[in-house]
Amino acid sequence: MKPILSISEADVGQALTVRKSIQLARQAYVKRAMEQVLEPLRTWFTIPGGASFYFMPAHVFGLRTVTVKVVSVKRGNGNRSLPSTSATIYVFDSRTGSALARVAGDNLTAIRTAASSALATHILALREVDTLGIIGTGRQAQAHVPAILEVRNVSRVLVYSRSTAHRTAFVRSASNNTSVPVSSATSAEEVARKSDVLVLATSSPVPLFKGSSVSLGTHVNAIGAALPSSREIDTALVKRSVIVVDSVEQAFATYGDIMIPIKERAITKRHIRTELGKLLLDPSIMKRGKNDITLFKAGGLAVLDAVLADYLVSRL
Repeated sequence: MKPILSISEADVGQALTVRKSIQLARQAYVKRAMEQVLEPLRTWFTIPGGASFYFMPAHVFGLRTVTVKVVSVKRGNGNRSLPSTSATIYVFDSRTGSALARVAGDNLTAIRTAASSALATHILALREVDTLGIIGTGRQAQAHVPAILEVRNVSRVLVYSRSTAHRTAFVRSASNNTSVPVSSATSAEEVARKSDVLVLATSSPVPLFKGSSVSLGTHVNAIGAALPSSREIDTALVKRSVIVVDSVEQAFATYGDIMIPIKERAITKRHIRTELGKLLLDPSIMKRGKNDITLFKAGGLAVLDAVLADYLVSRL
């Protein structure tokens, strides 16, 4: 029996370039839009007084692998010097069911999420943009800088986090890895107000700023909140936006950013325009106006993990 391949965070980071990850993410979204994927709705539960857990299985027709990602989420872990989110991906042979690999999932999750936002930004954002704003300074936020710069030329990056130390470290690290000026803002409102492309990558359970702060023409990638009770954006911004999601079914089942405004009867389910995969498959199904605020809301799809993990296993 072959030993199970162990793929580390460092292995993932070295094997997945920004450009390759965006190509793989596009492939995953298009395959899903063409209904060439088995992807049961993810299941999750929360331990009373403890962490939340997600289980995300997927198989893409034609690939020899099946993947299952297990994610744990615990807000407040930073106070214990532990990550608030941790992920592991298990890879199996689709024909025999044999275990093939265990992939460290934190880097892969950040990379494929940033690749998704890059695809959404490429197809939804205005062509001429000036400022990329990022709220959050964790692994997800860091991965978004090179991903967005791959699809748009920006003049500066503006970042905010409640932690001054985290902001300072992010600015230093991002400045060392890009030629675009990176600076910190004094509030989330400032980032929302000044950004042409906005990335929300936090674990905040409540809206980060007033929706009225966002300027007409802005594109927003909201990728941090993924529980029914959590949201990074308020109802006002949702009502103002043209909304594209990664999964309509998942949005109605687990995304507080969408579920709460629907529960408030501020919007209906028809407010969601389409899914990103369908838009990538046929960009003509939606046109944006110059003054539209576009919103890409994503909580993560198992098919993305499946395609990227299959690539890693085949390469390593």
